[in-house]
Amino acid sequence: MEAMKRNKFVTSVTTGALGLALVSLAACNSGETTTPTLAPGGSAGKASALVFVNNTGDKTLTSVALRGDSDNKVVNTIEAAEFENVALGDMQFSKEDWVFVNLAAANKVATIDPLTAATPVHEANLTTGTRPVHLYRDRNDGEVIWIMNDGDNAAGTTTPGDDLINCAASGGGSVTVVHNSHLGPGGTPPTVLGTTCVLADGHKVAAFAENKRVFVSSETGGEIAVLDGDESSTNYRAMIARIDLCKSSKETTPCNDESATPITTAFTPNASAPHGIRWSTLTKKVYSIQEGYGEIAEIDPTTLAITKTFDLAGTPYTSYGISPDGKYLLLRGQTTAPDPQATKLGVIDLSAAVPAIADLTIPELDGTSPGAFKFAPNSGRFYILAGNGATATKKDRLFAFDWTTVAPPAVTLLREIPLVATGGHSFDVLAQGAGEAKYLAVSNAAPANSLTIINATDNQEKQTVTVGANPGGVMVFESGAAAAGNQATN
Repeated sequence: MEAMKRNKFVTSVTTGALGLALVSLAACNSGETTTPTLAPGGSAGKASALVFVNNTGDKTLTSVALRGDSDNKVVNTIEAAEFENVALGDMQFSKEDWVFVNLAAANKVATIDPLTAATPVHEANLTTGTRPVHLYRDRNDGEVIWIMNDGDNAAGTTTPGDDLINCAASGGGSVTVVHNSHLGPGGTPPTVLGTTCVLADGHKVAAFAENKRVFVSSETGGEIAVLDGDESSTNYRAMIARIDLCKSSKETTPCNDESATPITTAFTPNASAPHGIRWSTLTKKVYSIQEGYGEIAEIDPTTLAITKTFDLAGTPYTSYGISPDGKYLLLRGQTTAPDPQATKLGVIDLSAAVPAIADLTIPELDGTSPGAFKFAPNSGRFYILAGNGATATKKDRLFAFDWTTVAPPAVTLLREIPLVATGGHSFDVLAQGAGEAKYLAVSNAAPANSLTIINATDNQEKQTVTVGANPGGVMVFESGAAAAGNQATN
């Protein structure tokens, strides 16, 4: 069946009057269920933006046409069998519009073509490393996808965090790189270039510096691997350096910086627990949060030296993000007993002569527990979900802020948007033009099993669409969005 789909993909494409790729045959994939198509033989991803919805209850993937205030509807649902009946993980799309979905329990990443047919088509599941969790589009070459393999986590395992597929001999987790080119005749389908072992265990996240170095942190190991991301280099994808994040003043037992040890020798793990890494387009520096130490380190991507640290001790902040313009680190945390439950936000203005932590006072967040957050690509809007934590007294809310007015201690709240009372929510943003937020898509878990469309201009709910069982993560896809930089960031 895969060969048939790929052959049809290459040979059956014609060009319509408007330059869209059209095919005369529907997908032969018997694992798909389809509602009435957008147009016979048309292109789902060219007809409108799409919202991909991870239905956690039955391990299926639903796509919803995002057309505006109305007429949003399910395009199709790709069945669990296509994903080898395992839970779906992170989703991402490339500059050339391929969609990727992690299949952690299968040690694979699924590839989906959202453009060629009237409904998105599952193409192939590519082997990665053991337990891929996060995946990223390379900021320097949007055709390249980097997949973080967190390694073995089986109950009672003797190899916790090891990529048993690629790194059994060396130990540690790994990073798999996939490359693709355009959809249509002459295009190269996604292909695995290879996997790099990083010798360190634990959850992995990545950031991409302008000098084409890729920074991958390992939470259990307490270190950052530096990989060569320059495709013209003879060392492409190789680990070229490591940064030991150990800090004796934060450890029970003093530790030694092992950054200068041979690249083939594993470091001694420490308690820094890096879990969150960002690149600033403003400062041209990498920022890594060490949750175990309660601090954020600024790293020079050329010298690999830690040039600043921001101590979070005494603050409620435990995680962070960065505004797309690279100016602000957005800090997130919560107050706990005996203080009343509340989500707390703060910022670090990286453009300041002496950047420092500044708290934001947002009384509307009192009673909430922290949930997911995203920025519109132009840094004009900021959105944060209220989590449905057990101690929260205010749940099922999405808060929309005008980020252009941020000036500690204030940021302008545009609307507190009530959501369907349900077990949980995820969301994403459709951005167009110069990165302006246009619509938001919010999933509503069981028993609602729906997707709510919100207009980002008036912040009003416009339509609710029934999707699959217990929807979780969502991703807004629009053809050309990656090339234009129009994808929301957290």
